[in-house]
Amino acid sequence: MTTTVDAVAPAAEQAAAIADSPPRFNTNVDRKALLEAGSGVSASLPIRPAAPVLAGILLEAADGHLTLSAWDYNHATRDRIPAETTTPGRVLVHGKLLPDLLKKLDADRVALVADGSQLIVQAGPTRYTLQTLPVEDYPQLPAIPPGGGWVDAPALVAAIKRVIISAASEDTIPMLTGIQITGVGKTLTLAGTDRFRLATAEVPWIPDDPDAEPWTALLPTKLLKTVAKRWAKTVGDLRLTWQPDASDEIAAEAKALQVLAELESRMWHGHPDVVKAREVAEQRTKLRIAAEHRAGLAGLAFGEQHTTGRCLSGEYVRYRSLFPTQNTGAVADTKALLAGVERVALVADRTSPIRLSFDGTAVLLEAGAGDEAQSCETVAAAWPGQTPLVASFNPAYLIDGLKTLGTQYVRFGFTIASKPAVLTGHHNLTADDYDGYRYLMMPLRTPGQDAAPEPEPAASEHQQVPATDAQQPTSGQQEDQQRAAFMASVGTSCLGRAVAAAHREQRDARGTIAMLRAGVDAESADWLEERGTQDMNEIIAETEAFITWARTAPASCGPDCAACAAVTAESGREGGDLP
Repeated sequence: MTTTVDAVAPAAEQAAAIADSPPRFNTNVDRKALLEAGSGVSASLPIRPAAPVLAGILLEAADGHLTLSAWDYNHATRDRIPAETTTPGRVLVHGKLLPDLLKKLDADRVALVADGSQLIVQAGPTRYTLQTLPVEDYPQLPAIPPGGGWVDAPALVAAIKRVIISAASEDTIPMLTGIQITGVGKTLTLAGTDRFRLATAEVPWIPDDPDAEPWTALLPTKLLKTVAKRWAKTVGDLRLTWQPDASDEIAAEAKALQVLAELESRMWHGHPDVVKAREVAEQRTKLRIAAEHRAGLAGLAFGEQHTTGRCLSGEYVRYRSLFPTQNTGAVADTKALLAGVERVALVADRTSPIRLSFDGTAVLLEAGAGDEAQSCETVAAAWPGQTPLVASFNPAYLIDGLKTLGTQYVRFGFTIASKPAVLTGHHNLTADDYDGYRYLMMPLRTPGQDAAPEPEPAASEHQQVPATDAQQPTSGQQEDQQRAAFMASVGTSCLGRAVAAAHREQRDARGTIAMLRAGVDAESADWLEERGTQDMNEIIAETEAFITWARTAPASCGPDCAACAAVTAESGREGGDLP
């Protein structure tokens, strides 16, 4: 890219030089408006673009406006400002450089003139000459989805900031790097999780159709971070729109119906193969209907500013059953508890938990053990339980949750110490108000920690969904038999080696599922794929249950066993996934 600067020649001579040849693009705009639009659009440009043209901002001058656009196949940003256009046209300029140049200029107006393969930026006595990118190679931007509704900008931005801290930062599971937005009636619910914590926030909105079916959109955190930054100071309503992308599900349904029709034309309709094919076709239809209520593309707009993004694929975590219908709550001053946790956590490393002991009118915060540095502090807290409760948490996760509440008081909701704790924010000690935000954390199980007694039931939390039957524990004797049978099947008595074998079986099962899905063609019966996938999913579920138990089980070998030590280290670091 070549850039030349001439800040000495008079503006009249500059204009005369530009007028020597007919420009293919000529417009004049307010410098501050162009700087604001350029900065907003360039914020969504990729750091490492897949193609050189994706590093540019598209300028389109027509009908008294200048439109700036950026697009990387996943995230598109647009802005439109008033302009005095002499020659309408399109030009593609390097996106990061243009806002930097505009910041250094003092003039009120800026002239943009495209001459051949160059864009001339004229502001008073200063002229920049920039090399343009081939505009004909720029991809077509996606259309803005039509249907949706309106949501208060400050409320949505606040909800995004509260929830986004719980989303996964690594793309090991791409689905968890997104935030799920669910629209039901006049309420939007945002949810984010990294498997070890979960945050949800509710925001009122005004849908175009109040009677519309519930819908979901799984948006990347990068897009929502851009949204929160771009409209952080905006006052007013944002336009939220979405459109489904059910093309894959429609094709799968058509394939299943075709197989069913072929089998019915050759076999008795009660034949097991026909019955199974009919079940598969019905399941594909259900998936297609669900996909029609799941966004493939979503957009947000405020005035002339638009942001559009592709949604992540896949079904999100079914998190609602994780919130209990009843729990016992400890209430404390948020700022005092946060300050105490931050002080005590100074001696805890990233794998060490912080212990909270609730008893009557106080909570004891403790960190460190044995020969390590230790700290403790007591903070006032109202605990209504008849028996004390001790729970341990990742200090970083606990600090994040307390910081996002934004209320004077925090309520810790517990069922038992080994179950997830739910943090909610309140403005009074009775904790009878609810602002729609919940932060759930998995406890860390520390060596030698006894299970705490179950506290008595308390009043139901607002807006909580009943837990599923899957949360009820099975017989301890039956679980022991299943674990012993698994260790015998892999031929080892070492807990660490058994966990490694479980991981291998999981990996093999997932690979088998992928091969089954890839190998089924249009002429094959879908029930074969479904039968194999079901068997592999059973293996994955069984091994996952064993691995979860092994994280808290005592080592089966001596202290010198590296395999058992690896399992213990993993347990102390993460504390287990969400159920």
